[in-house]
Formats: sequence, structure tokens, C-alpha cells
Amino acid sequence: MSDIQNIEIERYQDNITEDIRKVVEKYREIMAWDVPDNDTVEADRLIFQAIYSALAEIEKSSK
Repeated sequence: MSDIQNIEIERYQDNITEDIRKVVEKYREIMAWDVPDNDTVEADRLIFQAIYSALAEIEKSSK
């Protein structure tokens, strides 16, 4: 990665983090609506697992 790319990604890091936070919150709310007696800790674990899996799939397909 070039120096310019490193500088650029550093500029976007906070935005990326905030975007992912919003995705987690979105699916946390959806699970709370759809799952009676929703366990928020378990919901978060499942959401994070799904995000990690999606990222791995996206990374694999981009190579």
C-alpha cells in the first residue's frame, strides 16, 4: 500500500467504524423486534459472527 493510501484509510477509519456500528445497531433492533425474549449479548455475538463471515466472503471475492 502506498503512503497516500495509508493516509487516506486513516482519514476514513472513524467513518468506517461508525458505519459498522450503525449496521450492528440496525440488526440488533431487528432481532429485538423478531425474537421474543431476545438475549442482547447473544444477538450481538451472532451479528458480529455474521459481519466477520460477510467480510471474509467479500475479501475472498475481491482477490
